[in-house]
Amino acid sequence: MAAGSLSVIPKAETLSVHTGNIVNWESLRRTINQSATEELIDCIGSVMKDWLSGADKDALQCQNEVIFVNSKHIEKIPKDDRLEYKITVKIFINTINKEAVADAVNSVMSDLGVMSLETVILSVPEENRTIEDLRVVWEVLEEQVHSEKVFSLGISDLSKNLLEDLYNWAKVKPSINQVNLTTCCVIPPELTEFAREHDIQLLTHCDPPVILSAASLQDVIGSSVGETDVHLWNPVSVARYSVLIKCRGVIKSKGYVTKAKRDLLSLIG
Repeated sequence: MAAGSLSVIPKAETLSVHTGNIVNWESLRRTINQSATEELIDCIGSVMKDWLSGADKDALQCQNEVIFVNSKHIEKIPKDDRLEYKITVKIFINTINKEAVADAVNSVMSDLGVMSLETVILSVPEENRTIEDLRVVWEVLEEQVHSEKVFSLGISDLSKNLLEDLYNWAKVKPSINQVNLTTCCVIPPELTEFAREHDIQLLTHCDPPVILSAASLQDVIGSSVGETDVHLWNPVSVARYSVLIKCRGVIKSKGYVTKAKRDLLSLIG
């Protein structure tokens, strides 16, 4: 939607964007070598524009929460086929927020129509990579394991010392530690040794430290919803999921669930 003088979602304080399965999106197929952030922003913008084209604009004026959903690409996994697939979710949080972690798990399960996830990997901002902050959100993930919603847990970009601290403290031990090769060309030998001794997989990734900044989110809202609606939005979490066909090693489905909030009182003030 082109920018205009009237706000489209003037009372919205929370929003979420559900992309559904992006594997078959023609627009993404034509885009080569996108970064994770570029792909996410393209997906958010596309879903927002498509959803708004059929939305009741009058009703939107009063809504405190707006849920943008790409309904035609939401693909539920049939219950009888569930054992054929492995679901992995990576949750990126922008602040230490217990509710955001639990909500991300539940949102992905809802979109896929499943009762459990094989693996959840957590990514926290660099400034929050302390054992004190990790404990807060790891406890939430442990609750997901105890309730049999999640089978195994992973973490992203921890040093050997911090991984050891988390491992020694946690009741549910991390089974994966992702290492970003764009910032760490060679995995430190001490990290490799610790992971080997404690049966922790070291997996490489190329995700940026912040997959979605406030500025990027506001830009895509401005271009998709309208410039009058960009103010004060901050990302809360991004959950990226992939559904792997076990016997073939092929990705059947991939998607994002993005949550954001803003404080309207600050805007009024």
